[in-house]
Amino acid sequence: MVYLLTLFAARPMTTFMLLLVCCAGANGATGPLEAPAAGDELTDVAAATTDAGAMAAAKVEAFHQALIEALRLHEHEQREALLRPLISELFDVQRIAAISLGRTWRELAKEQQGVFVELLSTLIVATYADRFAGYNGQRFVTEGVEAVKSGFVVRTRLLRPDEEAVSLNYLMRNERVFNVVADGVSDLSLRRADYNSVIKNQGYDALLDHIRDKIALARGG
Repeated sequence: MVYLLTLFAARPMTTFMLLLVCCAGANGATGPLEAPAAGDELTDVAAATTDAGAMAAAKVEAFHQALIEALRLHEHEQREALLRPLISELFDVQRIAAISLGRTWRELAKEQQGVFVELLSTLIVATYADRFAGYNGQRFVTEGVEAVKSGFVVRTRLLRPDEEAVSLNYLMRNERVFNVVADGVSDLSLRRADYNSVIKNQGYDALLDHIRDKIALARGG
């Protein structure tokens, strides 16, 4: 999804034309262009940051819209089919896999890494399809976007009739989600602790079976 591309594309030409006009003399001649003031550079950086933050929020909101649509679908397979391409686009599953496995990830061959990323992606899709079933008035609200050192945090809430709202904060880097913090609990931290515990006690192959079991459970198996 490309949201503010035209703004980025237009900015350099707009800046050039403004400088050209400012440097023109009374007879229309132009002199050497002066470097922009430091304040102008800071303004451009702030504008770019604002645009990138708006793009991050727009991507999360599009995902939330799909989750609401998924709630209205009766079959688990339908929900997975709806959410799979969106999750593939929005979530940086390879980064999630690398952080979750830690040293084990670096020890895997490229082919093994690819297999794990595919399995983890399937788990994420199946889990969302399982948890977002049955619409009864749920809705999402975006509360703000915070720029952090490595990207953005998109702060949202899931409002549920007759139940407490759930805080959902999306941590994004390079315009993709690598962690979701629900009511202060980091999904990535839980995943890393779970996976490394299985590897330590039973081995890597046991972890693959562990994830397959979770997928089957989410699908009602």
